[in-house]
Amino acid sequence: MKYRFVQFSKTTFFIVSCYCLTFALVNQMIFPTQQSVFPSVSQYAALIYLPHGVRVIATWLYREKAILPLLIAHLIIYYSFYWYGTDTVKNMVAILSGSLCVYIAMQLFRFSRIDISLANMTISHWRSLILLGFISSIFNTAGNMLALEDAMSSELHLNVIVTFIIGDTLGTIACLMVLMFGFRFLREFGGRGAQS
Repeated sequence: MKYRFVQFSKTTFFIVSCYCLTFALVNQMIFPTQQSVFPSVSQYAALIYLPHGVRVIATWLYREKAILPLLIAHLIIYYSFYWYGTDTVKNMVAILSGSLCVYIAMQLFRFSRIDISLANMTISHWRSLILLGFISSIFNTAGNMLALEDAMSSELHLNVIVTFIIGDTLGTIACLMVLMFGFRFLREFGGRGAQS
């Protein structure tokens, strides 16, 4: 029991830290750059949203065990930056849609009998994760649009929806690329270290 609690605590800390770190990168680097090019949608969505990649990878690896850590991360970020007005229900809709969107998409795969798990070695996992990132983004976008519909003009709805989906998908691709190059670097560095 104690071992499980320690493992869960480590997993929670890791997921929350990764989510908050990637959000900080988006907030400090991507949002300012995007603001100068697409100012109308930048306050609602990023063209490269790295935290969605964290959502996808964490839920793919940990399944339902990733929900609580993601919920904590979303509460921290959303309460710090995006708590619009006093409508707690709409704010919680956005938080829950972000925390659950990948898990819901994975259940859709499961219902369709499509195995995208790590155990299935007959598929290309990185392609499956990009597809998972895209489909889960649709659920995430639906929840966020419910929360934001009163906070933006109706003319922006389509632009924000498209930006959400593009941003989440590109964020997933970017996180996968960082992981791929990171593992490649570790393999090469580890191999050289073993030889020396």
